[in-house]
Amino acid sequence: VISNLKAKLGGELPGIKAWARMAVKSASGENVESESLQLFNDWLSKEKLDSLKQAAVLIGLFEKDGEICFPLIKRPESEKNHPGQIALPGGAKEENEDLKETALREAHEEMGIEPDDVQIIGKLTPLPVPVSGYLIHPYVGIIKKEPEWKINEEEVADFFVLKFSELLESDNGYSEKWTLRGFEVDVPIFKVMNQTVWGATASVLS
Repeated sequence: VISNLKAKLGGELPGIKAWARMAVKSASGENVESESLQLFNDWLSKEKLDSLKQAAVLIGLFEKDGEICFPLIKRPESEKNHPGQIALPGGAKEENEDLKETALREAHEEMGIEPDDVQIIGKLTPLPVPVSGYLIHPYVGIIKKEPEWKINEEEVADFFVLKFSELLESDNGYSEKWTLRGFEVDVPIFKVMNQTVWGATASVLS
């Protein structure tokens, strides 16, 4: 899995096509995929990208019981932009660091993952998230062994260790009809470990 992943990260990435599969869409059912692609293309314009703040997340892979795994967290219900959502460890960039350092620092602050134990092997396409005003840079790293988890309860309500194979077995086409901000929408999701992964995190994992 790791060698294949390294090779994929070194090649052309699917970018907006992968994002669009998991983007929240109009419930009208008309041209929803092309609408999503157009939305992401609009946000990839230099002017709009420059208006977004920078953030980074870590997909931290490690071996457990012969399986490649990585952690996901559940944000507190008190969080302003993404309350209660399943996410990757990460957060906003600080002035004195680069984005890779941001991903490692946030994973350490939120979950106790030691930066020296992580080897970054690549980066996915940055994802614009207009609702929170961030451009998210997802980094993929190999962790030497399962961390001794030290959860920051102010930033993390719960966490889950997800098998990579379980994510690959999930149906990308599965969606549910929700009401968000008063609108009926189709929400593509990953259903893993009895948790619903949607929105920006689903787009990154896609």
